[in-house]
Order: sequence, then structure tokens, then C-alpha cells
Amino acid sequence: MSTAKKLEPLETSATQSVLKDVGLFSDIAQSPHALSAIWEIMTEKTFKAGQTITEEGTDGTEMFILISGQASVYKNTPGGDEYKVAIFEGRKHVAFGESGLIESEQRSATIRADQECKCLVMSRRDFETFSQNHPKWALPIYKRIAFGVMARLRKTNDDMLLLYKALVAEIRGR
Repeated sequence: MSTAKKLEPLETSATQSVLKDVGLFSDIAQSPHALSAIWEIMTEKTFKAGQTITEEGTDGTEMFILISGQASVYKNTPGGDEYKVAIFEGRKHVAFGESGLIESEQRSATIRADQECKCLVMSRRDFETFSQNHPKWALPIYKRIAFGVMARLRKTNDDMLLLYKALVAEIRGR
């Protein structure tokens, strides 16, 4: 089980730099007030080595920013076999699960802590309140989420086309 705690007020440039590093916030990164408002709605969760942070196929309503440790990303084959697709490192401040800020999305991958991980966590409910209170800061975040979804959709389309071409070539004996 993970442990969660509220964050101290955003005071240092070191903590601000964590949020500035996150691509999702790049359009508002020059506004200390915006970053402080985001910081205030986040909590910190610690995950022990081997603990699952997100699980493929389950509904999610939280976004995570890995701030320390290392976690691996796993996908399942149609046959149920798990394979590793990526490794996240805390020093890179990787954000994941951001689609959960918009709706209860089914997680597309399992993310498991390789070592103890600390994550900043934002819930959909808190983000919705933030969006109502600060629409000029929320809009660029929504746009970044949409751009990410569109990029994943384009990649999925490209992958499907590649698989289709390979299947047709196999059927034709090429």
C-alpha cells in the first residue's frame, strides 16, 4: 500500500523546477502563481519497490509525476503475457495517467516501482476544481492532454497500418 501526504507550500525554486520540467505544464511554467496553484492540489505518494502504481485495464482518476526512484512500464499481450515497454526515472519528472484528469480512463499500462518511488499525484476532482477556479491556467493543460491523446492515436493508426500491411504481405506470400 502506498503512503500519501499533503505537500508543504511551494516555496523553493527546486520544487518549482519539478513542475517546470513536466511537459503538461510547459505553457504555464513561467507563472509562479500557476505553479503554486497546481502544487497546492497535489499530494505526494510513496510506493515501495515492487508495488504497482497503476494497473492496465483498471479505471484511473489520478495523474502521477515521478519525482524520485525508478519504475517500469508493462503491457499485456492478447494472450495475457506481460512485457516491459519502458523505464521511467524520477530525475526526469515523467508524468503519466493524465487522461484520468478528464475522465475515468482504463489504464493502458501497468507501472510498477523498481525501487522506492515518490510521486506527485493530482486527482480528477481536484483538477476540476482547479479548472473552475483558474480557467486561464487550466486551458493550456487541457490542450497538452489533448495533444498527447492525438499523438498516441496517430501512433496507434500507424501501428495498425503496419500490421495490416504485414498481414497482407504474409497472406500473399511475400
